[in-house]
Amino acid sequence: MKGKRRRPRRRPPGELQIIVAFQKAARPLLPAELHQLLNLTPTQTGAVDQIVEQLVARGDLISLKGGRFGLAEKMDLVVGDLSVHPDGYGFVTPEGGGQDIYLTGVNLKEAWHGDRVVVRIEGRRGRRREGRVIRILERRVREVIGVLSLSGDTFYVKPEEERFLFDLIMVPEGLAGGQPGDMVRARVTNYPTAHLNPQGEVIEVLGAVEDAAVQTRMVILKYGLPDAFPPEVLAEARRVPAGLTPEVLAGRLDLRELPLVTIDGESARDFDDGVCVVKKPGGHFTLYVAIADVAHYVAPGSVMDQEARTRGTSIYFPQRAVHMLPERLATDICSLRPDADHLAVAVILEYDRRGHLKRSRFARAVVRNHARLTYRLVQRLLTEKDRQLIDTYRGFLKMLKWMEDLCLLLRERRAERGSLLMSIPEAEVVLDEKGWPVDVLRVDHLVAHQIIEEFMIAANEAVAAYLGEPCLFRVHERPDPAKMAAFRVYLKSLDFSLPKEAGRDPRVLREFLEEVRQTPLAPMVQLMLLRSLKQARYAGENLGHYGLASEWYTHFTSPIRRYPDLQVHRLLLARLDGKKPPFSLKPEDLEAQASHLSKRERAGIEAEREMLSRMQVRCLAHRVGESFTGRITGVNAFGFFVSLNELYAEGLVRLVDLPDDYYRYQEAQQRLVGRRTRRSFRLGDEVHVQVAHVDLKRRHVNLVLVNHEPDQGSSAD
Repeated sequence: MKGKRRRPRRRPPGELQIIVAFQKAARPLLPAELHQLLNLTPTQTGAVDQIVEQLVARGDLISLKGGRFGLAEKMDLVVGDLSVHPDGYGFVTPEGGGQDIYLTGVNLKEAWHGDRVVVRIEGRRGRRREGRVIRILERRVREVIGVLSLSGDTFYVKPEEERFLFDLIMVPEGLAGGQPGDMVRARVTNYPTAHLNPQGEVIEVLGAVEDAAVQTRMVILKYGLPDAFPPEVLAEARRVPAGLTPEVLAGRLDLRELPLVTIDGESARDFDDGVCVVKKPGGHFTLYVAIADVAHYVAPGSVMDQEARTRGTSIYFPQRAVHMLPERLATDICSLRPDADHLAVAVILEYDRRGHLKRSRFARAVVRNHARLTYRLVQRLLTEKDRQLIDTYRGFLKMLKWMEDLCLLLRERRAERGSLLMSIPEAEVVLDEKGWPVDVLRVDHLVAHQIIEEFMIAANEAVAAYLGEPCLFRVHERPDPAKMAAFRVYLKSLDFSLPKEAGRDPRVLREFLEEVRQTPLAPMVQLMLLRSLKQARYAGENLGHYGLASEWYTHFTSPIRRYPDLQVHRLLLARLDGKKPPFSLKPEDLEAQASHLSKRERAGIEAEREMLSRMQVRCLAHRVGESFTGRITGVNAFGFFVSLNELYAEGLVRLVDLPDDYYRYQEAQQRLVGRRTRRSFRLGDEVHVQVAHVDLKRRHVNLVLVNHEPDQGSSAD
C-alpha cells in the first residue's frame, strides 16, 4: 500500500528558522538552548515557544522527557492518519508521502481508527515497514453511530463502523430516551485507554435499524454531509421571486418556440438541461443546449451561495436527495420543468454534415420545456414500433431521430481523437412503499443515454475553449505507469494484449477497447480500466482530459447540483457582459476552490456507493436460497467475487465452500486452480450460483456454486 505523494508545504519564515536551528544542532534541544541558538531577546521567546507548540501539534517536533524537543524525522518517527482494519491491525499513511506503515493490533496502543498519530518505525517485514503508535496528536472521531445495546446493567453502543474496535460504554442518564435496539448517534466523552473502553452519551436517537429512512440518515451522518439547511438560507430562498417579469426577460434570447425537451432518468428530481436539434438542408445541424440559469437566482457571496459552496454537490440516494440548493430552487424555480417558461444559459453549436463544429454561440435565454422525456421512453421511440407511443409523441419523432444522427457523428469524431467511449451500466433501485429495495436493475448505457452524454460533453468543451484560462477546469491526467502495468498483467490473464503506448496515447487504448467490446468480457475490462485510471477532478489550471481526449474541458451543464458549474456560469456571463468575474481568478485561489470541490465530490460519490451497497445487500437478504447466473469479476486467495446478471449486485464464493478439491491461487493469471481436478476459476468465467448467506451489518453476501461439476473446457492446461 502506498500513500499519496504530497506537494512540499511552504513554511512561514519563523517555522523554517526553528527547523533549521534543530537541523544544525543535530540533537534534541531544551527551549533555552533553542533561544540561545536563535539569539533571541527576552521579548521574542514567547512567540518562538508558541511556534514550537504548533510544530509539536503538527508532528514536526516531538516533545521528549526532560523538557527537550526533537525533530521527528531524525528519530524514525512518522506522523500520519491511522486506518484500522476490522480484523484488528492498522496502517498509517505518512503525511509527507511514502509507503504506508503496518501496525499489529498490540502496537495500535490506545489509538482509534481515524486518529492522527506519531508512529515509531521499529523494523521491516519483507518490504513493509512496521511501527508502533507512541503518541496521539489528534482525535478525529468525535461521534459514533451504532446500535444501543444492554448487557446486564451496562448500556453500550456497538459501532456500525467495523473499524472502531471498541464498544462505547453509556451511562444510564446519557441515553436521551433511546431503547436497546435503537440506532443512535453518540458523542465520545472519553477515549479508550489501555484498560478501559471509550465512554459516551447519546445525542440523537435515529430509530429502528430496519427503517429505510434511518439507513439513509446513517450514511448522511457517516460521511458528514450537510443535511438540513440553516434557517437563514431557507429564508433567503423563500425571498427569491418565481415569476418572469418583462424586466427579467429584457435582453434575453427568446427560444420558447424551439421544441426543447429534457431527457433524464425515471426518478430524476431536478432538471438542469434541455436540448433541441435542428437539421438544415445539406445535412448541417444546430444543437441547442439550454442550462438552468442558476446564477440569476443565487447571488455571489449570499448566504445561499456560501452554503452551496460548502456543500459542493447534490447527493442522490434511492429514498431522497441531499440538495446543494434549497428545494424551492433545486426542484422548482431553477429546474426546467415541463410546460413552463424558464431562464437559461444557452449554448448554440453549429455542425457540418460530418459532425465537425463550425460555430459556437452563448447567450442568456428564456426557454420552454415542451416535454419531460426519459431515457427508456426515448429508447423505445427510437427502436420500437409501438403505434400508441408513436402517436403520443409524434411531434418529437423527427427531432429525436436528428438527435440520434448527430450523437453518432459526435461519437465518431470523439473516437477519432482517442476518446475512450466507455459504457458502464448503472444501477436503478426499485423501492416498495416503505422505501426498501425490491429490485436493483442493471441499466445499460443505450443510445438515449449517449445522446445526452454527447450533447453535454460538446457544451462543456465549447464553454471551456471559449473561456480559456483562468477558469475552473475538469481535468483527467494521464494514467500512472505502474497502474497501467498492473492492468496489462490483468489483461494478459484474460488472453488480451495491451500495447505499451496506451498510457501515453488514448487512441491506442480506445482501439483496444473496440476489440474487447465484441467479447462478453467487455464490461469487466472496462470496470478494471476505470480502476487503473486516475480520478477526474477539478483544477485551477488546464491539464486536459485524458479519458475524453479533450484539450479543453470544464463542468458547465449541471449548476443546480454542482457548484463548479455555477462558478463557470458566472465566468461565462461575466465574459458576455464584459465585466469582471465575481470571484478571484488567482491561481492559488482557483486551486484551493478546486481542491475543496473535488473533496466534496468524492464524499458524495462514496456516500452514494455505500447507500447502493446497503440496498443491494438488503435486496439479496430476501433472496437467500435463490439461484442466479453471474460472471467472475475478482479472484483472490480466499475465493472469487461474482457479479450477478439478473440483479445489479455481487457476492463472494469462498474457498472453503469449494469442497471438491484443494485450490491454489495463481495471482499472475488471476485464477484458482484445483490441485487434483485441474478445474480453474478465473476472471470472466460464467458461473451458476446460489445466495447462501447475507450479513447485513458487514454488507457481505456469500454465494455457493449450484452446479459444481468440473468444467472440462475450463482446464488450467
